[in-house]
Amino acid sequence: MTELTSALKNILNGKEESITKDILNDMIENIGSTDPVLRDQLIYSAFCKLVDRLSKQQLEYVLNLLLYKQLLTLDIEKPMTDSVFTRSFTALFFAAIVENDATNQIIDAKIIRKVMDEAHEYMAIEQDLRGFVEHKGWAHAAAHGADLLDSLIKHPLSTEEDAKKVLENIFRLISIAEGYKDDEEERIARAFVTLTKHHLTESLIIDWLLKSEQFFLERKASYKGDLQPYYTQLAFKNFLKSSYFLLEKEAIQKPLQEAIKKIVVRLIY
Repeated sequence: MTELTSALKNILNGKEESITKDILNDMIENIGSTDPVLRDQLIYSAFCKLVDRLSKQQLEYVLNLLLYKQLLTLDIEKPMTDSVFTRSFTALFFAAIVENDATNQIIDAKIIRKVMDEAHEYMAIEQDLRGFVEHKGWAHAAAHGADLLDSLIKHPLSTEEDAKKVLENIFRLISIAEGYKDDEEERIARAFVTLTKHHLTESLIIDWLLKSEQFFLERKASYKGDLQPYYTQLAFKNFLKSSYFLLEKEAIQKPLQEAIKKIVVRLIY
């Protein structure tokens, strides 16, 4: 058992009292490990348990190191490589810290702003949409990216411009779909439902949905023999269904629910 593995298991078991810079460095160094147990069950799970315990200085250290190493966009020009694990789990680290800071607001605002800007940039260029990768576990960049969008829109520093960029990124995740099969649409829908509570008017969101519907219908109608437009419309439909029931579960945005239901009915029939 390596020192890192031992330390992570102690953190998860509540036995690790002191979180040193060396432990944080080792976690970040291995954030994209292709060992799914180390990457997901140990490093990420331990970090989620730690995020409430880390000091302002430690949280800022983690964010600054991730930003300095540019791990959110590591080798992004090389899709379908193992670098996707680094990108997608960096997104989860960012999401965990930003969501925590939405409540505590202890991190320097300039650092949070930098994370938000990089999150938007990342979501505008990620191409690797693999979900579960055999022998290596979850890549899930679309889902993890959606989690990051969800967390940043909750933060008090987010703006109307951030909300509009989140809508753009949600649209992109759907428009580049090639056949999601690991519940990505529901994760995207969760970010969308969070968005409906912040900054944007209901009428603007409904207008965005109607324009998106028209785009996907026209795209499917204009292509012959290409499955990608079919997959994008399917992803849009699944996204809408998840959004509808998530809104219903929270008993909010009834006019928006009704608009979504009408679009889904049109897409079905």
